[in-house]
Amino acid sequence: MTRFISVRKIISRVPIPDSAFDFTVALVLALLLAGCAARKPVEQRDATYPPRPAPGAAITPSVPEPEYDPMADVPGDRPLSPVQQGSIERIDCMSGKENVHARIAFEARGGQVLSFAYYSKWKPRTCSLDFERDAYGTKWRLTPDGATRVHTPQGRFLIRARPDAYIFEFERVQRRQFCGMPGEINGTMTVKRGTRKPECSVVGVLDANDEYLDGLYSSK
Repeated sequence: MTRFISVRKIISRVPIPDSAFDFTVALVLALLLAGCAARKPVEQRDATYPPRPAPGAAITPSVPEPEYDPMADVPGDRPLSPVQQGSIERIDCMSGKENVHARIAFEARGGQVLSFAYYSKWKPRTCSLDFERDAYGTKWRLTPDGATRVHTPQGRFLIRARPDAYIFEFERVQRRQFCGMPGEINGTMTVKRGTRKPECSVVGVLDANDEYLDGLYSSK
């Protein structure tokens, strides 16, 4: 209404016939209304922005595990002491059945293993290996808790001597080198001491780790 009155006052100063005045006023009103109708409402823009990553939240690339080296020294290990005087033990023991078994034979003196041989059978496959103390290509070390660690290029062995038993631990021993079988030997073989008949038991070392053997024995 304010704009309408001001326009009328301006126009009223010019002597125009009533019919012409009414026409002029109608024309001005039509123009004003058309301008208001054509004006689009101002869109409200979203003032929000995508969240920024927090400082220090960058993705850290994963660090690959160090490559396993069976000949690498283990911190805390030291050279073996000279062979102790004492009684000699020679033990040959088998655990399992005819078609699937593990067998170990070794010689020890004063509680120190001087040599050992291991044989396993998963019919029709077999595997055998043997080592002597300080033989070429191997490394025999004494651990902080008194065990003997045997390093070979194909894996490690840890030999623990207890008053009642010898425990042989196999660590990632590669069967391919010794017997052409795929997979690794991991686990323990425990041999009792002081028994009239050799007694031994195994944990893990007779796991097939071989698709062919797994399929062969699972079908039986």
